[in-house]
Amino acid sequence: MARVSTFQERRRASGARAGRAPVGLLLALAAGGLGWLVTDLHASAGEAGFTSIDPARVALDLPAGEAGLPPEWRGQVALRLARLGELSALDATLPERVRAALEELPFVREVGAAQVVWPDGLEVDVRLREPVACINIGEDFLPVASDGTVLPGYRPSPPDFGRGLLPVIGPVDRSLSHVRPGDLLVEERHLDALSVAVSMREHLSLGDLEHIGPVVIDATHAPAAGVAEAGTRLHLEAGRRVLFGRPPSYVAPGELPEAEKWNHVMNAVGALWAEGPEGQLADAQGVPFGDWDLVDVRWDVATLRPRRGYR
Repeated sequence: MARVSTFQERRRASGARAGRAPVGLLLALAAGGLGWLVTDLHASAGEAGFTSIDPARVALDLPAGEAGLPPEWRGQVALRLARLGELSALDATLPERVRAALEELPFVREVGAAQVVWPDGLEVDVRLREPVACINIGEDFLPVASDGTVLPGYRPSPPDFGRGLLPVIGPVDRSLSHVRPGDLLVEERHLDALSVAVSMREHLSLGDLEHIGPVVIDATHAPAAGVAEAGTRLHLEAGRRVLFGRPPSYVAPGELPEAEKWNHVMNAVGALWAEGPEGQLADAQGVPFGDWDLVDVRWDVATLRPRRGYR
């Protein structure tokens, strides 16, 4: 959810409009002035230049909770609108043209009604896609939305846009090296892994995500999940693995609820801080006394395998 604005100071000084949704898109008029009466002063306003809207003077104004979204999205909004050429508030086709332009941006999920708001410009309510995971495309990573849309925002490592480090959709191979922003993930294994990433954000807090650290989700074997086959695997730091079973995208009788699986995961992560002799948390080499290399969270009671040499 977002708002695009150029004259944010003016809006703060005058106060928020009553009844406005907290999410919107605002294009401010390039020329200032008092509030013009649309019905009688169209001609004089046009002559004075007050109806000219400068698409280059646009910024994506995000609510506080979304301030961490990729900053380059702001520039892409301005660039896409600049392609429309000269804009006038008196152009009856302008709202629809702007709506169509915004819908082409991969990070825009939904565009609402557009209306001219005097003297600020054109206002459009929009909803943005939220990054919930990322994919490796060679040397870089790109964020992915919950519906599988690949979003703009190249990063040299898995990004953190203010809501925790994004898990990587695995396996990390070259199968996604051709993907670009705006594409959709289509392979079953990638979509299964994405459903696990969505579940992470639904059940874990920001603090939980920080404790877990980097995660690669490999759902290659999810369709074969059973007693003998672990199905989805989560790869954590230091070679630690989590056997997760079926992803949330599957409906299977007897499968342990997602919330309980994540509770097992966090208990295992918490074990890394278990005290050793004399209250120490790690040995002389810095290895946690409660370290493990595998935990199976598929059952009512999780099974944790201590790393060799530790109990």
